[in-house]
Amino acid sequence: MMWNSTARWGRFVVLTGLFGAISVGCGTQANRLPESVSVELPDGTSVNVTLGAGVASLANSSWRFFVTGDASQSNPFVEISFGPNGELERFDNNTIADEIFGATILFDGDRHSTEQQGLSYAAATYGAETSDATGFAFEGRMTLFAAGITAATATAQASGSFDPDDPDTMYGAFAFTSEVTIASIPEGNVDLAFGYVAHRIVEE
Repeated sequence: MMWNSTARWGRFVVLTGLFGAISVGCGTQANRLPESVSVELPDGTSVNVTLGAGVASLANSSWRFFVTGDASQSNPFVEISFGPNGELERFDNNTIADEIFGATILFDGDRHSTEQQGLSYAAATYGAETSDATGFAFEGRMTLFAAGITAATATAQASGSFDPDDPDTMYGAFAFTSEVTIASIPEGNVDLAFGYVAHRIVEE
């Protein structure tokens, strides 16, 4: 898979925002985002997770994410920040279709404009961790709107585990599917999966 392909990134991110967004009390009904979803953790257990739930082990941290298995991915494709409850808050230095979303993407469940006139999105994530706090999972949901009408929906599932020898490193897998509802977004139906490695950003 040529992961640094501009066309592949463009189709991928118009519809997702990786593992999406959260903030307790956001307007999920108006933005067509569910109040809760079921996620599967790395240990095989499934839990029902409400919008805004985070992963305590990721609280107040930021990470650089790299695609694994691709020698060309020598630079991080995004930096992700988590809030005080381990909720996924934002992407910075984003290279995922930045011509559409820009270098920073906010994930708070509210509707936000994109770089494309007439297009907006609402995104949310739902996170949980294993009982021993060694692994975690997020499910992201995103709705893309064109002139207020739903243009596409997407689901992203991400799980990961912390390196037992290095708390500043984690490994995981990501799967993504999307479905467009209007013809003006060509090749928007996507079904893909890849592995990642992430390193904590430590302030010097």
